[in-house]
Amino acid sequence: MTTHYINSLRSRRLSLVVLALSLLASACSTTRSGVRSWVDEKTAVTVTAQQRAMVFYRDDFQSGVNIYDFADLGAFEINQSGKRSQYLCLLLWSTVARSDEYQSKVEEDFSNLVVWADDQPVTFKRLTQNRDMVHLGDQAFKRSTSNAHESYYEISLAQLATLAAAKTLRISPSNQAAGDSPYNAWRDDHAGLVAFMNEVSNTNRMINQ
Repeated sequence: MTTHYINSLRSRRLSLVVLALSLLASACSTTRSGVRSWVDEKTAVTVTAQQRAMVFYRDDFQSGVNIYDFADLGAFEINQSGKRSQYLCLLLWSTVARSDEYQSKVEEDFSNLVVWADDQPVTFKRLTQNRDMVHLGDQAFKRSTSNAHESYYEISLAQLATLAAAKTLRISPSNQAAGDSPYNAWRDDHAGLVAFMNEVSNTNRMINQ
């Protein structure tokens, strides 16, 4: 067996390994219009999510006119051995470092989240602030800042359809005081929410046929 033949055989084997790894990577992480899917490396569940979280904001006039509080909100689905559950992920952050006392109050306020679909309030009770409880080893949406605080809420397909059908969305805590401003849309990725809703609804329809 010549050295040339051996090198050629090794080269072919290496090419096959590279091809196999490429196909595996493609199978583990796919992107469709407005929707992403991947396998969580830690929990082995399949995650489907809208492409980007929607971003909401409010002015904090008590602290200064150039200070804003933000809330990133995105929908995702966990497929655990055929059991599918849908959730909302809320990431709270600010353009300034908030005190622990202030941050604790905001997080307590958002133990119940209200999403206003046009003028219809849809209320969600926080399920957890620990992503392990929703079988996520890593975050579903990229954090805008490293100190963003996360919360998770379970959402039904009917509620998801209500949010997707709305022309405008805004959010607030359920105990928002009269006169306080809600969080209005800063970056609208409503098309991504609609694409996600269509994806999970079509999958659910096919399963139940």
